[in-house]
Amino acid sequence: MNQEQQELEIWRAAMVSEVEGSDTRLATRALLALAYDDPDRRAVEAILLRQLSPEVDDQLRALAVTCMGHIGRIHQMVSPDVVHRLEGLIDDPALGGRAEDALDDIRSFARGNSEL
Repeated sequence: MNQEQQELEIWRAAMVSEVEGSDTRLATRALLALAYDDPDRRAVEAILLRQLSPEVDDQLRALAVTCMGHIGRIHQMVSPDVVHRLEGLIDDPALGGRAEDALDDIRSFARGNSEL
């Protein structure tokens, strides 16, 4: 692993620690930083998917759904797992609208839907 990869791993671990911490303000900032700045789409998708657990703070769950749309727009691709989870949230009273928006972003920006 080269220096750049090591620094990315350290940064990602710090962001995940904040996401999993008790300060919602720090957690939301860290989740956004991961979505916007982490070049490893699959690693970020895994983190976002974990945030959909019912025991996660509602604000963080909602942001994770929104960030899935950001991933589709930024990386122009998402995994089938992300699409499946978003589709499963459409009837959720709290997250359904966000899930629809995220799916719209994915459909609009994912090029060729190669992994969609």
